Amino acid sequence: MLKLIYKYRVVLLSTVLLQMASCTKTDYVPNPNAPTQESVLRNATRQQISQLGVGVQSVLRDGVFSFRTWSGSIGREVVYFAQTESRYYRELQGEIPLDAAGIMYGWYSAFNQIRRRAEIMLQSASNTGSLSDAEKAAAKGFGKTVQAYAMLNCLNMMGNNGIRTSFSDLSTEGDLLKPGCFKNYTESLTYLKGLADEGLASLDQAGTADFPFPMVSGWGDLTSIASFKQFNRAVAARIAMYQQDWNGLETALNSSFMDLDGDLNAGPSFLYSNTIGDETNPIWRSLDNNSSPILVQADFVGDAEAGDDRVFGTSMAEGGTARVRQRATATAPPDYPLMTHEVQMDQNNISPIRFLRNEELILMYAEAKLQKDELAPAVTALDIIRTENGLAALAVAKPGILGNKNALIDELLHQRRYSLFMEGHRWFDMRRYNKLNTLPLDKPTHSVYEQFLVPRAEVDWDSVNPCQ
Repeated sequence: MLKLIYKYRVVLLSTVLLQMASCTKTDYVPNPNAPTQESVLRNATRQQISQLGVGVQSVLRDGVFSFRTWSGSIGREVVYFAQTESRYYRELQGEIPLDAAGIMYGWYSAFNQIRRRAEIMLQSASNTGSLSDAEKAAAKGFGKTVQAYAMLNCLNMMGNNGIRTSFSDLSTEGDLLKPGCFKNYTESLTYLKGLADEGLASLDQAGTADFPFPMVSGWGDLTSIASFKQFNRAVAARIAMYQQDWNGLETALNSSFMDLDGDLNAGPSFLYSNTIGDETNPIWRSLDNNSSPILVQADFVGDAEAGDDRVFGTSMAEGGTARVRQRATATAPPDYPLMTHEVQMDQNNISPIRFLRNEELILMYAEAKLQKDELAPAVTALDIIRTENGLAALAVAKPGILGNKNALIDELLHQRRYSLFMEGHRWFDMRRYNKLNTLPLDKPTHSVYEQFLVPRAEVDWDSVNPCQ
């Protein structure tokens, strides 16, 4: 199977024709040295579809650093102590206001470009005579699923400011100049559920066909149409969780790759390499890095249970299981409490980054059961997480919370805090449970933001070109 680095050798077409400032608006400038966007939207060749498909898979990893580090900073998992730019801790920790025209929106551009590129790929596949109907359905199912995944990340950063749920139809010249309006959080979740469900329906229509492009090796066992449906349902489960649709969440999980007896780390990965033109792991830092360390928020280690393998012992970077590592010398930005630990989840700068794991699915299953007042299976699922991470079962460690739904929800959030550390969840978990006011503040001048602002460029655009 192909690795993500393959993209840089075969997708010159998609790289050239898809470069743009944002997904919602751009000026189209024909390139006489490369095929135009219109040329692939109308009867693309199989090779072009293959290139577009691999290109979409490659850009799927874009935005992972800013998404995880910025949300982790606001969610009080980490402090990004970049020595040359104080905004990375002052702004994200709420010491100064968020700047809608500032440097914190890399994730926004990345996720919207993923959606746009997936749209070009799936419409190009739909409008060509070089693919069978089943292959067209497979491409559409893949594209819609990718869009749902990426834009859920974007929506959670935006909160009730929402996302644009209509951004182009690609059929009329100049349509990119007429993006749809931003919809609120609830409306946007409904849109994303529709994307995921459309993706599943198209994958069902594809039957036993293959995808009309190579599936890169980061997908692991999810490369066939049948197995990729499991990823689609895992994304649908995330959406259902944020909708508080507990029955829908459990139904989606039952068709996902969740395995209560399986490897907690099973799931797809973003791949990296040192090959010229490829990318290295953006979250990796050398041990005891002093130029731009990702420090662990001061309370994280102290709040952990004794013996938790996710926190104590040898770090993952050094071959162990702990997601954090004690530094040789504690450090912190000016006037912060000293931070003794740093993020060390990757062995080197080409380590893969998993972006949806079985452990997360099991925790979602536990949450669905708790919210449906089915406490016994929820405890069973929580005990799987606890024992796999070196902790005793709840009946031994915390017998007093058995049968107490609210206490078990607190336990669930605690396990999500440590199992899903720096994976882009803590801030959103505390927001959806109305617990943002319980997050620690490193300085009295700090505050916790509820959401990012609509980017200034979008506001300025809508003021001149009202959305439709």
